[in-house]
Amino acid sequence: MMLQPSDRAHLFESLRSPEDYSLDCAIGTTFTLDLLTLLTAPLAFTSFDWANEEGSLVHQPQALLATMQQYANRISLFCQTGKITLPKKPSQLFSYLEESVIEVDAPKAGALFHPKVWILRFTAPKQPVCYRLLCLSRNLTFDRAWDTILRLDGELSNRAIPANQPLSDFVRRLPELAHHSAVPHHTQQAVDLIQQEIQRVVFELPLGFQQLSFHPIGIGETSSSPISGPVDRLLIVSPFVSDDALNRLGKLGRRNVLISRPESLAPLQPDALSQFDQLFQLSLGANPEDDDTDTNSEVSELAPLVGLHAKLYVADAGKTTRIWTGSANATQAAFFSNVEFLVELVGPKATFGIDTLLTEPKDNEVNLRSLLEPFRPSAEPIPVVIDEWIEMAEAVQRQVLKWQLRAVVSPLEDNSDHYRLELSGQDQETIHIPSDIQVSCYPLNNPNLAVPLSNPVSPVITFAPMTCVALTSFIAFELRSQDGKRRLGSFVMNVPVEGMPENRRQQILRSLLNDKNQVLRLLMFLLADTKADARELAQAMGISGTTTLAVEGSPSGDTAYLPQFPLFEALIKALNRNPAQLDRIHSLVKDLRQFPEDETMLPDNFEEIWEPIYAVRQTLDS
Repeated sequence: MMLQPSDRAHLFESLRSPEDYSLDCAIGTTFTLDLLTLLTAPLAFTSFDWANEEGSLVHQPQALLATMQQYANRISLFCQTGKITLPKKPSQLFSYLEESVIEVDAPKAGALFHPKVWILRFTAPKQPVCYRLLCLSRNLTFDRAWDTILRLDGELSNRAIPANQPLSDFVRRLPELAHHSAVPHHTQQAVDLIQQEIQRVVFELPLGFQQLSFHPIGIGETSSSPISGPVDRLLIVSPFVSDDALNRLGKLGRRNVLISRPESLAPLQPDALSQFDQLFQLSLGANPEDDDTDTNSEVSELAPLVGLHAKLYVADAGKTTRIWTGSANATQAAFFSNVEFLVELVGPKATFGIDTLLTEPKDNEVNLRSLLEPFRPSAEPIPVVIDEWIEMAEAVQRQVLKWQLRAVVSPLEDNSDHYRLELSGQDQETIHIPSDIQVSCYPLNNPNLAVPLSNPVSPVITFAPMTCVALTSFIAFELRSQDGKRRLGSFVMNVPVEGMPENRRQQILRSLLNDKNQVLRLLMFLLADTKADARELAQAMGISGTTTLAVEGSPSGDTAYLPQFPLFEALIKALNRNPAQLDRIHSLVKDLRQFPEDETMLPDNFEEIWEPIYAVRQTLDS
């Protein structure tokens, strides 16, 4: 758990498989979702490093394609409906995420789905099944704010662990929240498996802690706050706060401490602030000026963190301290309306107490207290300024989200190679678009097909002509002022689609592979079972390092001649070590064989070595 700046951890590093293990399936939850972040996250499961020496994420096309080939149907990500952000850059690879993203709604009207949890199942030959739980305060985006992350590892046992039942119930209920009625088959399979097994996982307690509890909020029958019981003193870290929540929480203890954002603290009423003896905000040193890092492309792990986004509650009682960490802000909505998730840890006050966390730094030491400075409220609370334009745009978005959109694909009569995608929903006549606002929608990566929405909204919105590879279930919406000068918002929805061409997957693959060298590079990624394999294969291919993956002497690394690649040896090694690896190759070969004969992309002489090797692999299952 990231309680001190020196403990800085990266989400991707926390996703890494244990030594000799591989990811079997994963379930994640987030409020907002950046598709590029989800596209890049599976790199953590591979043998190749996800960052180069400077700490920047690597977006090498064949690396991402290989991870999608292997892991797209092993990952299920639940996010709040309408909170998929519009990517700054298009990518055909986003198509691989369509079956991984499930938009969901909180059970209570007007509430939000806000938990940030990952549950990962890892397997290895002749080894016990391992699980990992990540409980975060951050969303699945390239955000650079100060956040917390708690990692719990455990092995599957033969006995039930009563303390894990709330976690199991949380997983089981996720599909019930889907915005559209059905979830992908692989998602339901993962939910069924994980919710059963997680009840028998023995999680290792973080060093020094003595007890562990899971607290899903807003998804079950109860609506009580988990932050209760005996409290002598309370510390709250929360970027968003409300008067009613602070009044309630503040009454639990005395000499309380509140750490938040200045813009959140300024509007609070004096009664709420009086519950806290100390008020803090991040200091200027903890909030360096923005360095214009493009947060929607490559992000450096070493880039400075900006802004507070952590959620943390620390309660001292006698000689014991309880810590709650996760997604819940100190607001009434978080504890009594939204879907949230907190993990509670219990340990000795001497080690984890408030005074320990807020110890003054010594010399040049950097700790939590060194990042803070006192917040001094003004005599009168500063009123919150409401942007009427944004309010109107959000009202329109809420109407669109209730539209229950669906799409149907059909071929164009006069052009068999092109299609139309028709978007429709329920109760279109209830959508009212103010005359001051422009709303347009289009299939993701195809803004040139944007269709403006006007009153009354057309019962069917048609996008055409579209190539097979351009078809998608991701539909983008943009809202602007009527003069087009001010962008008021944008979001993406993942809608159910009927009638997708059967060969769409093969067509997308073909669009992403330009020549045999790229296919060979993809095979390398799929065959690299360990880091040692990755280094060995990279060196054999003349690649300068396992991170940048660029062929020496070639600026792009895409079309340069590749040296002799020990493909036969790599296939034999996979057959011996991990035969299931060859099933991935088989799937790729099957797709590539769908291409016209004059467009074959398989490396020269590949069929001669592949057929006998895969024949042996098939006998292993018989």
